Parts: sequence; C-alpha cells; structure tokens
Amino acid sequence: MRYLLPFLTIVLFIQCKNEPAPADSGDKLGELHFSYSGSPEAMEHFEKGLKLLHNFEYADAKAAFEEAQKLDSACVMAWWGEAMTYNHPLWRQQDREAAIETLEELGATAEERLAKAPTELEKDFLASLEALYFAEGEKNERDAAYRDHLAAMYEKYAGNEEVAAFYALSVLGAVPVGRDEAEYERSAGIVKGILNENPEHPGALHYLIHSYDDPYHARLALNAAQRYSVVAADATHALHMPSHIFLAVGMWKEVVESNIASYNASVRRMEEKGLDNDARSYHAFAWLQYGLLQLGRLDEAEKIMREMYGYTTELPSKSARSYFASMKGTYLLHTDDWDSDIADFSIDMEGMGIVSRSQYHFTEGWKAWKDGDKERLSALIDTMADERKKAALLVTDSGIPMCAATPTGQGPNQLDIDWAHVMEMELKALREMLNGNDEQAEFWLKSATDLQSSISYDYGPPAILKPAHEMYGDFLLQHGRPGEALAAYETALERAPKRRLALEGKLAAAQAAGEEKAIAEAKAVLEEIGDGTKRS
Repeated sequence: MRYLLPFLTIVLFIQCKNEPAPADSGDKLGELHFSYSGSPEAMEHFEKGLKLLHNFEYADAKAAFEEAQKLDSACVMAWWGEAMTYNHPLWRQQDREAAIETLEELGATAEERLAKAPTELEKDFLASLEALYFAEGEKNERDAAYRDHLAAMYEKYAGNEEVAAFYALSVLGAVPVGRDEAEYERSAGIVKGILNENPEHPGALHYLIHSYDDPYHARLALNAAQRYSVVAADATHALHMPSHIFLAVGMWKEVVESNIASYNASVRRMEEKGLDNDARSYHAFAWLQYGLLQLGRLDEAEKIMREMYGYTTELPSKSARSYFASMKGTYLLHTDDWDSDIADFSIDMEGMGIVSRSQYHFTEGWKAWKDGDKERLSALIDTMADERKKAALLVTDSGIPMCAATPTGQGPNQLDIDWAHVMEMELKALREMLNGNDEQAEFWLKSATDLQSSISYDYGPPAILKPAHEMYGDFLLQHGRPGEALAAYETALERAPKRRLALEGKLAAAQAAGEEKAIAEAKAVLEEIGDGTKRS
C-alpha cells in the first residue's frame, strides 16, 4: 500500500504512527496510524476517541473527543470526531441536530469551519460532514453523498488508513435496505487493504466482519473475528462482534463465550460510571441467550430470560422492551415452556417499532394457538395486519423510511415490514390449523416461505422468531410428508447453520423418510452441540 509523504503544518501536531495507545490509558482498543493537527495532550484523547469510534463505542468516544476539545480548542479533528459519534451508520441511527450543533460551535458556516482546518486532509474530512449532515435531502441521500465524498478522498489520499476505513464504513452505511452483495464485497476489499499494512486496525477488522456477516461469506472473516476481540479487548462491542461470524457458521460455544465477555464488560462499565440498566449490553444478552438455547443449556437461558424481565420492568426503555420482546419469543419457541410463568410475562409495547410489536404479538399469538383460543389469535392477527399496513405507509417505493428526518433517522424500512408480514402469515397458518383447514394453513406457510426467501439474510438471532421454512417443515412432518419436510429443514439450515430446532426437525424427517445420510449428518451436529435437555 502506498503512503503519502508527511505534510507540513504550521501548528503543533503529533504523528501517531506505529505507536501504541498512551501507556497510562490502560485501554486496548487497536492500533492506528495517523497524523492530525493538535497538541500532544489533546491528541492522546483524540486517539482514544478515534479508536472508540471505530469500535462503535459512541458515548465513550464522544467523551474522549470533548476532552480533546477542552485541551486544544483549535484541534478541529476533535470537533469532527464528536460530530461523527452522532452517526451510527449500521444501526440506522443519526442525531443530525446534535451533529450540526457541534459543528456550528466550531464555526457558524462551512467556510468558517474549513478555514480552521490547517491541512488539506483535515479540510476534506470536515467537508465530508457537510455532505453527511448539512446537505439537502433525506438521510439515505446524504449517506450516499457522504460515501461519494469519501470515495474521492480514497482516490486522493491513497494509502491513508483512516480515509480508507471510513470510506469502507460509508459504503456499508449507504446501503438503504438489507444486504447488497456487490457493495459489501467492495467494503471488504477496502479494509483488506488496510489489514495488509496494519493487521490491528480496529475499524478494518470490525468492518470486515460486517461485510461478511452471513452464512455464505462468514468463513472469509473467521480470522478477523478471532483477532478482533484480542486487538480491541477493552471495547465492549468488539468483544461481541466476533459472535456475528460465529453465529453465522453455528459455532455456538464461541457465540456464548463472546457474549458473556461482552455483557460482563458492559456491566463493569455501568457500575464504574454509575449508569442505569440501559448501559447493559442487552444486545449481547440476547445473543448469549440464543447461543445457550442452541447448546441446550436451558436453565441458563431461563435465568437470562428472568433477569431480562426484571431489568425491563425496572427501566422499561425502548431498548429494554425491544430486546425483551424478541428474547421472550425466542426462549418459548425453543423450550416449548408455554405453561411456565414466563409465558405470561407482559410489558407495554406502546411506542415500539413494527418489528418489536410484531414479535410481541407473534409470541402472544402462538400462546393463543397453544391454548386453542381462536378469538384471541384472530384479534392478534388483526392487530398485526393493521400495524403493518400503517407502518408500510411510512416506507417509500424504494423500501427506505419515508420520514428519515426524525431525531435519530430511524423509521421502518421494507425489510421491517416484510419480517412483520412473515410472522403475520405464520399466525394465519396457525389459525387455519385450529379451524381444521390444513389446505389453507399450507397456503399461508408457503406464502411465508416465499416472502422470507425473497428478503435479505437476517443476521443474529432471527427477527422472524420462527423461521418460515422451519415452521413449514414442522407442518409437513406432522402431516406425514417427511421427504418434503426434510427439504424444508435443509433450506432453513442454509440460512441458520446448526440451528437446534431445524436440526431436530431434520433428524425427525430423515428418520421418517429413511434417509440414512441425512440422519447421520443431523445426529453428528446435534451430538456436537449437545443433547438439548440440560435442565437441573
């Protein structure tokens, strides 16, 4: 990789090339090679903020950049850094107002801001934020403009690791809905170039994992996943990220280990900073529960479910309620523990997004089916359909949120609508089963599988709580069609390798069909991951 000659600047700057983080920071967050303008004292905090930014530790990155500003108000990159913490490209979140307020503290106009940048590179980085935050248009249009600006910088500053890293992230962030194979591969190619020169760049490792986060590509990032949590061991999110790859290939023990480490790190941070329950990594908690369920460690999964209910009732934030909705359904569908008190755990879903609401209704609908309560099941289906149709009005013809200028830039997209629709159709199938109409039940199940097959891979614990092909396989097996059921389970396992329920279904279908090869395959994997009956 080619590097630019060091540029000259009349202000004091520190060149952080081939140097570890400051010895007194106590932080292992990766290694960066960069040169920006600012006092040495400010640069120590800036470097930490930049590493945290690459690790998606946005709140702590913001604090580090603000400290750099206090130590050197002329350090324009500290203002750039804080503004960057308000954009979470892969989480569909952006606080545009806060970013603009920060940048206007640096300078009231674009001209004033750019005039304060002492180098051309820093001017270009600041200009990228003009495209991201100040340009006209909806969020997706500004995301694309930001990506294009960084693409030009990538050509202009060949070999600059930070330009390349943020360009790679912008490519991922500009994909409006789902996964775009070509764009994700483009991002992967960019960060591979960085890793050839700096194998401990936290952003490059992080973004490579996101680029290959599906069962078809995951093994291409397995090495990066195994290295990332070591390189950035003091970043809670970095401890979790390898599990994206581990889950995509069915490495359940590693999924559990990664998320125990990540969740525990978040709790330590919460306690050290005196934060509330929302500082807990519910994200890691949910992935941990899912991994435990795949391993058959049911008592531990139950304990997590009860703890999550406690945290949610203590502080019923949107984050807590969202994860509770998915975790409750995931737990009950795996354990079939519908007679336990967990099945009756309830929370207020007012103000929640379409996916969380649909997951909550779906779980309640499944319980109604188990109870033979046709009236309640029908009412829940009607509610899901009504909410889905209302949410669909907020989505453009291209599948992106219509109202992206909300405080966070979040709104339903077509993928959210499709996930909700699949679960709605699955409940319609259950209703037809209660009515004794198997033909119509199969119609809804086939419709659900068709829709799920048409949409992007859903990384992590499935948003569609009962994947459609798995549910269709269950139906076919129960109706004496094991050969067709086996094919359905095989399809389910393509998207969810080594998922316990699909494997158990595959084994049962293969045994009923007398398919010895499939029997041996399913038994081998189930033996590898555990027997699924670990209750004390």
